[in-house]
Amino acid sequence: MKLTYSGMRGFTLLELMVVIAIISILASLSAPTFTRQIAKANLIEAQNIATQHQSLVEEYILLNGSFPTDNEFDDIKQAVADDSIVQSIAVNDADSIIITLNSATGIDDSSTLTYTRDDDRNWQCTSDLDTNVLPLKCTSTSTTGGE
Repeated sequence: MKLTYSGMRGFTLLELMVVIAIISILASLSAPTFTRQIAKANLIEAQNIATQHQSLVEEYILLNGSFPTDNEFDDIKQAVADDSIVQSIAVNDADSIIITLNSATGIDDSSTLTYTRDDDRNWQCTSDLDTNVLPLKCTSTSTTGGE
């Protein structure tokens, strides 16, 4: 009895290699976008923490009539979780909250978000992050623009 392979069909090695090459090209093109989106998602936590501390500072100013000093801010600031994107929170120049970030996907270690309060009680954000991962309504102090 002779076996015939006319009914058995499959992919050739060349066809499989072409499909793998196409998938690799598509993945390499989308990887920077995914990295950027992961970084932006991590920054949402930092923005939430900043908003909480802006409220604490506003309350302090309302009760005491002045921006808190470093020591006064240490008394009112909230603790940050060990696994947080936020490394530290401090005040500076009697009108700014500075949030230092831990390294994460798309974010360099010791990058900062600085929230400065103006005379009209509005907060402006500046950061040394690349412009491609900046949070909304935040301007860059960095000279690099990313991709």
